[in-house]
Amino acid sequence: MKTLFGAGILMLFSAVGHAGQTPVQEQSASAPPESTQFGQLVGQWRIKDFMLDQDGNWQAGNGADWNFYWILGGTAIQDDWIAPPMSVAAPDTGRQLGTNIRIYNPKQQRWEMAWASNTGAKVDTFSAVETDGQLLMRGLFNGVDSQIIFYDITADHFSWKLQRILEGSDQWVDVYRIEADRVRDTKGEKQ
Repeated sequence: MKTLFGAGILMLFSAVGHAGQTPVQEQSASAPPESTQFGQLVGQWRIKDFMLDQDGNWQAGNGADWNFYWILGGTAIQDDWIAPPMSVAAPDTGRQLGTNIRIYNPKQQRWEMAWASNTGAKVDTFSAVETDGQLLMRGLFNGVDSQIIFYDITADHFSWKLQRILEGSDQWVDVYRIEADRVRDTKGEKQ
């Protein structure tokens, strides 16, 4: 089933990609009410990121731009990841470019989503639920059982962490963290 979902979502990436279309700025009245769980993130975000190194120390990354927008007539969300951000010169190896498609499945009472990037050469699929104001995603990321949590979500900020169970442990451990701040224009409007 996940393979079928992944193949279908890959076709969807090519059919509804952001290029050449104007994103819908609001949720459709026909979208399930749970669509606001990720819908609250629609807009542009500036990212500070941190990676856990092999010695257990946190290292600052180069940051990113992360842009969320409605697609499929306001019934699903797509987001684009650009690292490092466009305000920084691209490294010799180029930028990491990625996209997620997120859609709420009312029958399963969960989000279904897929991630693809120019560095991955595959599609990673996840499911997610909202619990106590946090968005908890589970799936295989780069072939490893992973958990991603959006938390401390406000109108202008959210935190995010990627967790894995490290070898020899039975506890989820943070391996990558993000602090996201909403981009606003000179009038203070959301971007």
